[in-house]
Amino acid sequence: MIRVKTLTVQLIDAQPDRIRVCRIDGESLVTVVVPREDIAKAKALPDIPQRGVYYLLDEDHGNVSRVYAGQTTKGIGRLEKHKAEKEFWNKAVMFLDDNQNISRDVLDALEAKAIDYVCNHGSYETDNTAMPRSHVDPYKEEAIERLHERILFRMAALGYDLDRVDQGPTGAPAVFHTKKNGIRGAGRYNKATGHFTVLAGSQVNLSKPVLKNTSVAATRQEIFNDADGVAELAEELEFSTPSAAAVFVLGGSQNGWTEWVNDEGKTLNQVYRSEDC
Repeated sequence: MIRVKTLTVQLIDAQPDRIRVCRIDGESLVTVVVPREDIAKAKALPDIPQRGVYYLLDEDHGNVSRVYAGQTTKGIGRLEKHKAEKEFWNKAVMFLDDNQNISRDVLDALEAKAIDYVCNHGSYETDNTAMPRSHVDPYKEEAIERLHERILFRMAALGYDLDRVDQGPTGAPAVFHTKKNGIRGAGRYNKATGHFTVLAGSQVNLSKPVLKNTSVAATRQEIFNDADGVAELAEELEFSTPSAAAVFVLGGSQNGWTEWVNDEGKTLNQVYRSEDC
């Protein structure tokens, strides 16, 4: 038996990678994709509900390197504060409904489930640091689970699969390289832990400061003090994510899944995340 879901996507101003409004037949939930630079225009959209959960993404053509999950009772307007206070994200995906369809206790529980999910799934960093407490009627738990599944389905359908994890080859980890701006670094990815180890002898571009990642900046300071220019790493160093490793080596803000490349020219993303590899 074939099951069909009809997803309707409206492209605002006929721009495929800007504001999108998505609906599924038979469901009241409205999904709105809002690029960081389009918040003001998105706020002017008609008939958009105010209550729901959302994800802030650092993404590049569907490759998500960092996620923050939260809730809103102010609809798209909630993004204004995040634009002022959080620099890492470039796209928001919001799942909104009317107040009568999402009660306050359901909203709190749904946010908690969303945060727990991004903290324990997928190959990306999360910007969530605390798990909110929620108290919900046990009879509503099944409904919350179904709602969360619908949200995950829509995220995947839009190209932001929060459950995507590495499915790379077995055997000894291959060596990946980065040569951005002439900086030659090398490292290995551990698909079991998600960690990335920068190998001894790798160059580190100290002339380009680290952005947004305070722990990586502190690690640089501890190893190299106030040195400048290009330094060489004396001992291998393990990081919790490929992006953190890329930021350590290259400075700035990096997506490690696309910066680290193997000897065949394939990115870490292509080797460990692509279903075609």
